[in-house]
Amino acid sequence: MHNELKAMAAALLISALTVVGGCASSGDVDTMSSDIQNANETASQAAADAAEAKSEAAASKAAAEDARDMARETNEKLDRMFEKSMYK
Repeated sequence: MHNELKAMAAALLISALTVVGGCASSGDVDTMSSDIQNANETASQAAADAAEAKSEAAASKAAAEDARDMARETNEKLDRMFEKSMYK
């Protein structure tokens, strides 16, 4: 998201400089258009990567919570077993 905003800001800045600068050759405009397209593609890829990382983080969190719950259950069972052995 942050990279996408940077890319949009860069595109707007380039566009503004072109307008203020006046004369630009068609080659300059083509180069800027290509740069803007590349920036947009990079921003889209960054957004996709961030979404994938978020999904993987959620899966990791769920696995960690399951492991925590299993460890708690095991500790409770061991505590009960220890208490029973103390009464014998």
